[in-house]
Amino acid sequence: MNMLLDQIVRNATAGATHYVGVALGFSVLWLGLRHWKGSRKKIQARQVEARQLRREIATTVLSLLIFGSILPIAFALGFGEYTTFYRSPEMRGWPYFFLSIVLMIAIQDTYFYWTHRMMHSRLLFRWFHRTHHLSINVNPWTTYSLAPLEAIVASGSSVLILFLVPVTGLALFIFATMNTVYAVYSHLGYELYPRGTAQHWLGRWINTSVAHNTHHARARHNYGGYFLFWDRFMGTLDPDYAARYRAAVQ
Repeated sequence: MNMLLDQIVRNATAGATHYVGVALGFSVLWLGLRHWKGSRKKIQARQVEARQLRREIATTVLSLLIFGSILPIAFALGFGEYTTFYRSPEMRGWPYFFLSIVLMIAIQDTYFYWTHRMMHSRLLFRWFHRTHHLSINVNPWTTYSLAPLEAIVASGSSVLILFLVPVTGLALFIFATMNTVYAVYSHLGYELYPRGTAQHWLGRWINTSVAHNTHHARARHNYGGYFLFWDRFMGTLDPDYAARYRAAVQ
């Protein structure tokens, strides 16, 4: 039991350090963009209130503790024997190393879309997703402001990935970093992609800060994570998305 608690503490501390570092970096950018005289403007004009930030930070602490607990508990229950984790990239070659990251991104994006959409159902929203949607006007600290049940669901993607994809620790670290960076960017409140992205042949498939900001503002449409594939295929993309993007990036 002591070993499990120690692993949970180390995992949670590492995850918190990782997230706080990314969120602080984006927060500096978030504050700087408010004074930038260029073409980027805040997607929602009103400012974020201090009481919202306090609530987000408090709920984030619990979420990070849950994130840090799931895998240690799963491995303590014997999950490790069902994974194909391997130590060195050379064991399967570098081409597969990079492919494994792509596979993790694809699994994460699919898992996020369907669990996210499911948590918007009337039966589940109050218990799973309402806490996150208390933040209508988002900022970098909104990212992991989740109810405990949603944090458990979000952690499930890591278990699924380790069950399906042979990975190394380095690949997991790269994926985790990309996942955190993109999640914080999508809650930034400003758009960083170039003008015209929403209508570009490639950019139209990429999820943006504008798309996710609209999701928070209206609590409907735009359920995707990294991409908009599922939203476009399932008819859940905001019909005014391109116009909203043009308005945010002039």
